[in-house]
Formats: sequence, structure tokens, C-alpha cells
Amino acid sequence: MSCTEKKISKTKLLKGDILYSRVGASYGVAAIFDREEEYGVYVSLTHIRVNDTLNNIFLKQFLNSPKARIQAEQGVFQGGGVQNLNVGVVEEFNLTLPSKQEQTKIASFLSTVDEKINQLTQKHQLLTQYKQGMMQKLFSQQIRFKADDGSEFREWKIGKLGDITSIQGGFAFKSTNFGKGMTKVIRIGDIEKNINLDSFTGIYSNEIPDTRYLISENAIVMALSGATFGKLGKVNQGYAYINQRVATFKVFEDSLNEFVYQIMLSQEFTTYIQSIPSASAQPNISNQDVINFEMMIPCLEEQTKIANFLSAIDQKIEVTEQQIEQAKQWKKGLLQQMFV
Repeated sequence: MSCTEKKISKTKLLKGDILYSRVGASYGVAAIFDREEEYGVYVSLTHIRVNDTLNNIFLKQFLNSPKARIQAEQGVFQGGGVQNLNVGVVEEFNLTLPSKQEQTKIASFLSTVDEKINQLTQKHQLLTQYKQGMMQKLFSQQIRFKADDGSEFREWKIGKLGDITSIQGGFAFKSTNFGKGMTKVIRIGDIEKNINLDSFTGIYSNEIPDTRYLISENAIVMALSGATFGKLGKVNQGYAYINQRVATFKVFEDSLNEFVYQIMLSQEFTTYIQSIPSASAQPNISNQDVINFEMMIPCLEEQTKIANFLSAIDQKIEVTEQQIEQAKQWKKGLLQQMFV
């Protein structure tokens, strides 16, 4: 193979050439150029053209394999605070080369796996878009559910989030007590879409706060500060205590927890939350800001139908995410076995 590295290469890219990232945090990723147009190659990319002994798809798969990644990590250097991977290092990558025929078979098989991953990714995108569209129609009442007997539900009431749930800020744990006890502490960095506290890997404390700071299964949590302010998560297993600047919610009896969660996942709520903080190094939102969100409130029965409908889509999205991750891990294992 031949590699080029210039500020902007004048060598014409040909369909089937490989581009390999060599600068910055995303160094060490290969892709095949599949266009007919003429392009130059910027300095952050290495341009690779294979000879007759190499299958370009086989080489791309190798460059994206764990073996190539290890060699890239060993050869990368810091230049001006930016990671760089010189062409000379890439040219010296150690690769056991099978016959051209076997390369083609391996490339074809791995391409089939890639296509499956792409199909699952597209399915995930479509499901996500579908859910977003349905949320907009449901919460704007363009689509209404009916009662089980076919009758119409009552009209929605004008209100605020604080009319259907209260909010509780976190406990001010002392950082000097971290790592000393058995109390699980949920900090902003621990918030993710699905939180499994039975497999908690975060910080522990020897302080035991009041039970109002305790969260357990189905609890909604939200970040109130920092770069990820407004980020939401829901506990699916276990229990822990929330740290300061993390909020949780206690839904009132005439409302449904899952409906409140879906409201908070809506684009309208996200836009509202993002509009609150003033420009500062540390964005902050208050408890009052959150519960002041204005909304239309359906009756409990219609809340239940909306929540069940959207939750069913969430389950399909989650299954697809798991399938994507499983496929990626399977391919990673294949690459480890094929490129040893």
C-alpha cells in the first residue's frame, strides 16, 4: 500500500481508496472513499491506496480492528497538545496477510456484519424519530386517546409541572467523607437514561441523609448544574441517595410517574430548560425553574394511555440499542480472532 500525508494532498482520490484519521481524539479510524468526484485530502487524514496484493475492504477492517488500534496507541504522540499519528507509523503496522482470495472472503463476511449494524442503526433512528413525532402530536393534543368504553376523556387543564409533581434537591455530602462508607451517592456524572443501582460503580459515603434524599426503582433524576444540566435519568433497579445539584421528583396521587417522565423527555420541556440559565461558566437551574414549566394536563386515565404508548416505543428503542451493542461486540470479537 502507499500512504500520503500533506497539508492538502493534490493526489486525486479514487473510488476505493482508504482515508485514515491521524489527528485528534478520533485518530485511528478508517473508511473507504466511495465517490467519483475529485477531492484533496486534508492534513488530519492519511490517504491510503492498496496494491494488487491487498483487498481494500480487508485493509479497512484491519485498520479498525483492536490489533491496529493497539499499534496506533503505541505510535501516537502529542504535538501542540493534539494527538498525532504519523504516516511512517501506519506503514509499519504489523499485519499477517492471507491470500487475496481469503482476504476477499473475510472482507465480504465482515461487510455483511457491518450492513447488519447499519440496518439496526437506521431502525433505531427511525424509531427515535417516530417517538419524537408522536410526542409532539400527543402533548399538543393533535392525537387524543379514548376511554376503554369509547367515550371521550375530559379536556386537558392548563397548569404547570409543579401541579402534578414536587421536586427534591440533593443532599450536600461532604467530599471528605467520600470513599469511607456504604452509602451510594448519585452525582451529576452518574445520571444516564437507565440507572441500575444494583451494579453501582460510583462514589460511596459514610453519611446517611434523611430519607427524602433516597431514590429507588422508577425514580426520575435530573442534573441541575454544569455542562449536562437538564439531563434526565430513571432508576430501574436498586437505591441510592442524591447529591446536591441532582433533583428527584415525587409525583402526586392524581398523576402518573411515567407520564411525568415522558413530559420531561419532550422537546418542549428540553427547550424550556435550555433557555433558563444565563451565560456563565457554570450553568444552573433552580427547583422552582423546573416546576414552573407550563403544560396541559390530562386526566389520570389518559395520562396512563399516553405513558403506556410512549413506554412501549421506548422498549423497542432499548431492544434495538441492545442489538446494536451486541452486534458491535460480536464484530469486535471476530476482528480479534481474525487479526491476531
